[in-house]
Amino acid sequence: MEEGRFEGEVRTEWLIHAGPDRRMRLLEDFAFVDSRGQRWVAPAGSVIDGGSIPRILWAVAGSPYAGDYRRASVLHDVACVRRTRPAKDVHRMFYEAMVCDGADHSQALEFYTAVRLFGPDWPDSEHYAGLASSQAAPPRSIEEVEAALDAVLGE
Repeated sequence: MEEGRFEGEVRTEWLIHAGPDRRMRLLEDFAFVDSRGQRWVAPAGSVIDGGSIPRILWAVAGSPYAGDYRRASVLHDVACVRRTRPAKDVHRMFYEAMVCDGADHSQALEFYTAVRLFGPDWPDSEHYAGLASSQAAPPRSIEEVEAALDAVLGE
C-alpha cells in the first residue's frame, strides 16, 4: 500500500460555549491524500471536537487531543459531518491517516475497527449482529480487518 500524505497544518481556535469547551474551528484548510490518491479536505471554518473516545477509555487510548491520531481525527470528524463519501471509505481514510502520522499499526487497526463498528454509518447502521460470535483468528492487516467487517456488515 502506498503511503498517504498530509497537506498543511491543523490550525484552530477554541470555541467558547456552555459545557466542556472541546470544540474548535479550523482556521485553514487541512488535507490528507490517501493511498488511492483520494484527497480528503477539512476546510477552514469546520468545527471539530477531537477524537470521539469515551472518557472512561482516556487512560488507555488517550484523550481526544493526544496521540498519533490527532490529525486523522480532524479529517474523520469533518468527513463524518459532511458525509460526501461512504462511511466505510471515511473510516479507511482514518486508519491510513493514523498510520501516516506514526500511530502503531495495532492501535490503528483497533481504532479502525471501533469506528467501523460503533462510529457513524450512513444511511443504514443495523448490520452489527453476530460480530461477538466470530471465532476467527485475530486479523493482522487492514485488508483482513476490512474483509471481516465487510462480511459482518453485509457490504
